[in-house]
Amino acid sequence: MNGSARQDYDVVIVGAGVAGLAAMREAERKGLRACIVEARDRIGGRIYTVRDARSAHPIELGAEFIHGCPPELLDIVREARLLAYSAAGQRWRSRNGRLTQIHQFWRQLHSVMRYIDAKKEDRSFAEVLEDDPGGRGAAGARRLAHAFVEGFHAADATRISARWVATGGNPSEEPEERSMMRIADGYDLVPDWLARGFRDRIMTESVVERIEWEPNRVQLTLRRAGPEDRETITGRAAIITVPLGVLLAGADEPGAITFSPPLALLEQTRTRLAIGSVTRVTMLFRERWWTEKLRSAPRDASLESLTFLHGESGDIPTWWSLHPMHATALVGWAGGPAALRLSRRDDVEERAISSVAANFGVTRRRVAAQLVQVFMHDWQHDPFSRGAYSYGLVGGADWAKRFARPIDGTLWFAGEAASREGNTGTVHGAMASGVRAAESVVRTLE
Repeated sequence: MNGSARQDYDVVIVGAGVAGLAAMREAERKGLRACIVEARDRIGGRIYTVRDARSAHPIELGAEFIHGCPPELLDIVREARLLAYSAAGQRWRSRNGRLTQIHQFWRQLHSVMRYIDAKKEDRSFAEVLEDDPGGRGAAGARRLAHAFVEGFHAADATRISARWVATGGNPSEEPEERSMMRIADGYDLVPDWLARGFRDRIMTESVVERIEWEPNRVQLTLRRAGPEDRETITGRAAIITVPLGVLLAGADEPGAITFSPPLALLEQTRTRLAIGSVTRVTMLFRERWWTEKLRSAPRDASLESLTFLHGESGDIPTWWSLHPMHATALVGWAGGPAALRLSRRDDVEERAISSVAANFGVTRRRVAAQLVQVFMHDWQHDPFSRGAYSYGLVGGADWAKRFARPIDGTLWFAGEAASREGNTGTVHGAMASGVRAAESVVRTLE
């Protein structure tokens, strides 16, 4: 590294997702000279909201829910005067073309999850299910648990750590922790609020290609508008908040970052954490046709209050509405191996139509006739995400804590994969990790 180069900043933050923005706010509050470099042409990272004149509700292509009651997000909702609403309603199950309401969803899930012992030798969640937890009568609950782990955690059940599920990914019995809310105004207003006051110090369309570092000094090589348009900035420290999929990408892959000297931590992380896969499809319809009488539903039953439909048909097994909002949209979700298989195909829209038809027990023709538009974003092949969010592999249940530790008082990793409290895969977990990293930088540079 060129020892004569001028130090531009106290800390350079890589990534303008909520972790990077929260870190920037904290650094600015403590008086550090800081900036953010962001590869995309927008802020927000894996929060990606689009607005369409045909839809009364913003369409989320990335994060959608506030999970639990995290103060990191609820404080912003209050201070920014955003409208947040609960996603409470009825859960339904679809099997063999028939719909039945799921009563006590969380209790059924817990009837299997409670058998995971975090104190025993770690193994995969799939191996735990092979022991038939809950006994012969819990086969349906085990199918529910398997679908939950692969869907909610975007994980491969044969790879995800059972201990990780028990300590961070197992739903609590507390109703507050199970609650989910949406921001009616659009989730992108959260990063917008975080960025107020320092947008002029966010360098968008700036792809970090290389980070050279030594104790108390970093030098970042950025690619700006064109392939030959490069710039170098320096600092005393760096907070790297890009997704785990980008950090673990091969050196010759688009979006990858080269560290010089190489980081042993990243090589160790490959066997402890993984980036999950999600295929998410939002289908905008002319009407809320699923609230009409369906032959697949019990007589006298109404799907007016349907929130989630847990199905077993087609490529996209899970669907949800925007209830209690009367929006004419359904969101389809496939996680883990199912998402990977689907992401390799070029007919996702057609398969989504078939899946929603099969799981609701209606004809494909009926769905297609109601369809206005399909919205999706391919996070797996996006070079600046390379997946959805992280989960712990067998042997990596506590690795997020190790991942969050500073390297020689110079490099910090932050983001949902570095959530020390087990809030990986959440917006509030990413925000908290960004604030913590900035606080640590301040203490180190004092």
